[in-house]
Amino acid sequence: MEMGFDEKFALLRSIAEECICEDELRVLLKKKPNPICYVWFEPTSMMGIEQGIMKTIYVNKMVRAGCTVKILIADWFLQRNPRFTCNLNKIQAIIRYNIMMWKAVGMHLDKVEIIWFSDELNHHAVDYWPLAMDVSRKYTMKRMASYCKYVEPYGPGILPAAQIIYPCMLVSAVLCHKADIWLFSMDLRDIVMLTRDYCEDTNRGNIPTIFLPSVLPNLLENPEFQNRRNPGRTIFMLDDEDDIEEKISCAFCPSRVVACNPCLEYIKSVVLPWFGKFEVVQKEGNGSNKTYSSMKELIADYESGDLDSFDVKLALGKAINDILELVSEFFRSNEEAQAQIVPHRLQDEIGADIQKIQLQNEEMSGHVASTCQGISDLTFPSLSPTTEVATGGAADEKGAAHVRGRRPTGGEERCADTGGGRRG
Repeated sequence: MEMGFDEKFALLRSIAEECICEDELRVLLKKKPNPICYVWFEPTSMMGIEQGIMKTIYVNKMVRAGCTVKILIADWFLQRNPRFTCNLNKIQAIIRYNIMMWKAVGMHLDKVEIIWFSDELNHHAVDYWPLAMDVSRKYTMKRMASYCKYVEPYGPGILPAAQIIYPCMLVSAVLCHKADIWLFSMDLRDIVMLTRDYCEDTNRGNIPTIFLPSVLPNLLENPEFQNRRNPGRTIFMLDDEDDIEEKISCAFCPSRVVACNPCLEYIKSVVLPWFGKFEVVQKEGNGSNKTYSSMKELIADYESGDLDSFDVKLALGKAINDILELVSEFFRSNEEAQAQIVPHRLQDEIGADIQKIQLQNEEMSGHVASTCQGISDLTFPSLSPTTEVATGGAADEKGAAHVRGRRPTGGEERCADTGGGRRG
């Protein structure tokens, strides 16, 4: 049975924390029951659950709502990363790995069209480049640089010019495609608003509705003081059961505090949308087990103290492991999927010019860091992102047999007391 207007609107609106042009969305769905929805995706060599699980949830909701869904793979933009330079073969290998992850968690890829931005740019350069040039003429260098100030690995100081091109081309990509709805993430909000500003400044009509889902918070307390390469900051699609248990136990989860509590955000954005419920097995003497179907119920119990942070962490870890077990099973039983992960080693191609920029930013930030260490930290993970990459081939053979079975080696920092978590 075809979904009614109110149900369809509610389903689509549930995707985004913020919906730009929400009124236009209502009008759109009344006029066009099957809108064209584009999903922006930038390939990643360390796929987190935000890009794997949450992206799958959003795309499947769009498919259920009857939308024509197209995922625009922003492969061309990945050349900004100094590891890849202009090696599109290396980038495409990463994309195949990303697509395998979506298959593993059940994205309806048979009902989705995947578009490669590099192909689009080659075939429609006459549309993209003049528009990107016009955007660059309309706004200042200072404004463009403001969108790039947190881009790794350059830091807050000196940016290569490649980063300045990015906002102009992203605006061009949004406007060149005949999309009714665009799905981005909240961390791209400023550039998305540049798109809206450009349309208003040039009297350009037909601004698409834009969905901006929330971004998962850093699991660590005081993330601004943490190393951004610390794998404990988030959960990756290839983390094994022990990885997840350790990360959740070390996560910041203060008792009775809801605001800025990353564990509760994970429940809200990942567990409840996936399962439709959150099951807590409370420790002995702390009441009976309970199942929550909404954040409102959970927050009420958590703020009152009826729900302990220790129990929340145990239940959250189990829920995420249950989801990622799908990934584990998929890769164990699929040789083609294993082939997308095990053999890949990104050879460092960071030239002297990029190293100079990195060193200048480290000096400006007051950090004394080893460039060699920084480069080694960027190595593509063959198995678990928290596992050191071996130089020999033995790790590849072992990894193919047991994708999520490896554990980190010694020397790791142990978690501090972060609200109900275990120590040591």
